[in-house]
Amino acid sequence: MNIKVNQLTKQYRQRKVLDEVSFELHGPAIIGFLGHNGAGKTSFLNILSGLVEQSSGSVEVDGKPVFNHAEIMKQICFIAETGNFPLHVTVDQVLKMNKLFFPNWNEGLAEELLIQFSLNKRDKIKTMSKGMVSALGVITGLASEAPITIFDEPYIGMDASGRQLFYELLVEQQAIEPRTFILSTHLIDEASNLFEDVLILHEGKLILHKPYEEIQSSIVKVKGRLEDIEAYVAGGMIIHRGQFMNEHIAVVMHDQPTAITQASLKLEAVKLQELLVLLSKNKRRELSR
Repeated sequence: MNIKVNQLTKQYRQRKVLDEVSFELHGPAIIGFLGHNGAGKTSFLNILSGLVEQSSGSVEVDGKPVFNHAEIMKQICFIAETGNFPLHVTVDQVLKMNKLFFPNWNEGLAEELLIQFSLNKRDKIKTMSKGMVSALGVITGLASEAPITIFDEPYIGMDASGRQLFYELLVEQQAIEPRTFILSTHLIDEASNLFEDVLILHEGKLILHKPYEEIQSSIVKVKGRLEDIEAYVAGGMIIHRGQFMNEHIAVVMHDQPTAITQASLKLEAVKLQELLVLLSKNKRRELSR
């Protein structure tokens, strides 16, 4: 399913949490939707899920508006950070409710994932740990087989082995039943190799939207003598400049990969987490001027 966002704005009283955001997503793909706390990620995901109405602009899935569109909403599974399930129900009751709502619900997969995450059907949500509730959210998202499946910080309380199992299952299910997965997470470098497409929000504005492979090839950190760095970064967009002792550093984005011609220069890949920090810092600097 294709998602088109046009001039999307969401305002609560005097505060704009989304400010004329526009982009398109074409699935199937695993998409990283990133930003610091307060960037507007969860507000957008609630709007995309049809749970909240935008103030202006539009969000369309396959050309149809999402809000108040029951058939489109059934094609979207949104697993939020918390509050996905009533506290008084059991795991089994959650799975039965999921079966009623999601038209593509895969009961066999849900049963298999219960075993992998060691969940008991008879347990009530209120008696389960945060990690166990998060695991139930992961099971719901994967077994929904919804064409658009959204995970917003899906593994609160899960240990490293649980998160690794989630990543492996995500890749496995994408191969078996391709769809559009949107993953919002603060554990960016841990999950970055999953992403095919990356969006970064900062204070309600979209500041980067690129395929992950393009980010890896076009954004680099270069170290060396100042005059050699200046020659290398010419024609590119400088994201960051710095200096450590006598060594100068620049993070630069070139539309086309640039070969090193100066022997003194060293190139390093820029991790996605570091890129998020640098882009957000630049945006704050622009807004403070």
